[in-house]
Amino acid sequence: MSKKQVLPTGIALAASVMLIGLIMRSPIITLPLMLSQISQELGVPSGQLGILTTIPLVMFLLISNFASKTMAVFGLKKALFLSIASIFLGTALRLVVTMPTMLLGTVFVGIGIAHLNVFMPSFVAAYFSHKVGVYTSLYSLTIMVGSAAFSLLTAPVVATFGWHAVMWLLVLLPAIVLGFWFYTARLVPEKVKTTATEKQVVAPKKRIWTNVRAWPFLIVFGVQATINYTGVAWLPTMMAHHHVSAGAISVIMSFYSFIGMPISIIVPNLLVHMRRRGTMMAIAIAGALSLAGAVMLFNQDTSSLAYWWTLTVLIGFATSFFFLYTMTMFAAKTDSPVETARLSGMAQAGGYFMSAFGPMLYGMAFTANPAGEIQNIVYLILVVLMIAAALLMAATKHLFKA
Repeated sequence: MSKKQVLPTGIALAASVMLIGLIMRSPIITLPLMLSQISQELGVPSGQLGILTTIPLVMFLLISNFASKTMAVFGLKKALFLSIASIFLGTALRLVVTMPTMLLGTVFVGIGIAHLNVFMPSFVAAYFSHKVGVYTSLYSLTIMVGSAAFSLLTAPVVATFGWHAVMWLLVLLPAIVLGFWFYTARLVPEKVKTTATEKQVVAPKKRIWTNVRAWPFLIVFGVQATINYTGVAWLPTMMAHHHVSAGAISVIMSFYSFIGMPISIIVPNLLVHMRRRGTMMAIAIAGALSLAGAVMLFNQDTSSLAYWWTLTVLIGFATSFFFLYTMTMFAAKTDSPVETARLSGMAQAGGYFMSAFGPMLYGMAFTANPAGEIQNIVYLILVVLMIAAALLMAATKHLFKA
């Protein structure tokens, strides 16, 4: 590669990381904000459209464990292109407002994002092996920026131009990303050998599901995802039950969404430069704050805004820190993009399986007894389990080496 190509290539790769991050959540978090408008046009009750919010999580669960095989067959560059194309196709299908096209489009969106969830740690490990922390921060931050931007813009765009305008924006963004990655992929070499050029055999010692060192990654990812999805689903209801006003709930939940942004900038880059003792100290501090939030839940019978703001920030901090810690360690504890993808896929498949039950089980417990202790005890146990597993991750030098 000539010197004249180095700067454009580096900029193109960095821009690709950011653009891909923008489409990794926005196509699925925006639709629930418009369910009432969609239900009116389809002529079905809003409750029947709840499946549109469930499909992506189901795709994450079904696809994550097999995404590394897609990369092994096509290579990282083509696999990324196909994943982005799946999101583009899914959002385009949803422009045709019928129940089958909305369902099928959301399936394609979920399949594409499920692959990107697994591929992005490998992408960073492959093209930014000496700056894993920086670029993990970059795409994690843009995931949050994309989600926040569409959350903030959806209501005013719908009010001004109608909800179809938002759907067109959701098509336009992945179209831009697809075109830009097509351009970037022509500039950079393939970093993952495919099964067409090299027979890839997984040695018994490198099998992922029977590797005891891999399970702490699954536990940490699964617990933080369970806490996150349950918190998003039920914190507003909990606050309303304790007579917090709707306006205050909206403001407090916005802090939950934005707390991850500064953490995403700081945490990954710090973690990759820390020694093991420093990493364990960071986990201990984050764990202590997480435990403080868990203990606060036992005294939630209050309408104090200070209480609910503090609790929400502590929960948001816990989920953000341990999500970013796990995403950073996927690359840090493996030697190749394929290994990173296999570990990431395994942890995310198991983690999303855990998190799928969280909101439902919490809802059952809350409905039976809103002030009950059972859900608070379970939350405390999960936090302790997450901290212990995170410490085991830190103590692991390498996933496949003693």
